[in-house]
Amino acid sequence: MLLEYGFKNFFSFKEGASISLKLDSNCPTNISRGLDFTTVLGIKGANGSGKTTVLKAFAFLSHFCCDSFSDKLESRIPIDSFYDSKEPSEFYSVFIIGENTYTYELSLTGEKVLSETIFRKKASGKKIKIVHRIEDKLIPTKEFERLKAIKLRKNASLISTAHQYDFNELEELYLYFKQTIYNVSFSGLHEIPYDISLVSRFIKEDKQRLEFVKNFIAKCDTGISDIRIIEIEDETKKKKLVPIFVHKVNDKEQSVTQYTESSGTKALYRNLPSYHLILKSGGVMIVDELETHLHPHLLPKLIELFLDPKINKKNAQLIFSTHDAEIINLLGRYRTYLVNKEDNESFTYRLDEIPGDILRNDRPILPAYTDGKIGGIPRL
Repeated sequence: MLLEYGFKNFFSFKEGASISLKLDSNCPTNISRGLDFTTVLGIKGANGSGKTTVLKAFAFLSHFCCDSFSDKLESRIPIDSFYDSKEPSEFYSVFIIGENTYTYELSLTGEKVLSETIFRKKASGKKIKIVHRIEDKLIPTKEFERLKAIKLRKNASLISTAHQYDFNELEELYLYFKQTIYNVSFSGLHEIPYDISLVSRFIKEDKQRLEFVKNFIAKCDTGISDIRIIEIEDETKKKKLVPIFVHKVNDKEQSVTQYTESSGTKALYRNLPSYHLILKSGGVMIVDELETHLHPHLLPKLIELFLDPKINKKNAQLIFSTHDAEIINLLGRYRTYLVNKEDNESFTYRLDEIPGDILRNDRPILPAYTDGKIGGIPRL
């Protein structure tokens, strides 16, 4: 699971930010649920404040560690520094795999990797630097000596490269980052609707996934009692799968196709398989503008998927941004980051970092937020 990540000189964040999912002993048990990390983190802030950039940072790390070797040799690394800064951008991530805690550090420009460092801390040991890269030079410990045979590329990560050449020494790190789903890229939110026929095929091939989608949509009070996936022929005689949404009207079943079903229900149908996949794998889900096409009352239901230990058995994690203000009261101080911008430079903080008694565990947060006492709202 993810404990922390950070970045510096990345888009509008000059001095950088550190995003922590760790919880200490001050966190109430109704929030921590017995864990020392959170499975949900919400990012709030005004338009243009840098919310999406906070999400971009971890999405970039996941892409870079898994897929950068697939980019063309001459491709630019998809990052942007703080305006005209000539300094490198920096990233780090701290996460747990099994009984080991890893720290991954990266320094780079748009043209090349300057350094990569991987630390490992075993459950009963100290933190050790296991691999260190300086541009095209690799300095591993004896355990990872075989990695020196890899030919490094200036625009590809060591982890992605090792996977490409079938060096399994870093494979569990590759698989960790691979279990990340995100809807943000270099240019921001990339809401490319999944082809509903492909989604239907993906849902139908797994009975648990199908039941998950049907049950969630039915609980959202959309008037739907069932979803049936049928095969049809399109105008080119090509066979494809499509959903039929069954509504009960006066105790009679009425079938509704995708063309007349509500956009909110179709959005749930397209996106819920990704939620099921991430809950099943125990990975990280990064969602910009969680409320898109959805009624605000549905947001707590989506969030609860990650808070309920009976559903989230592998401690999958959801990190999201939203414009919905009321969600702050559900998340509380320990699961909410606010993003602000001063002189075109962004900065962020978790609400439990705010000193004094403006915020307390026994008080709702929304009034202080809407009154502008804690930041994160537009100046109109």
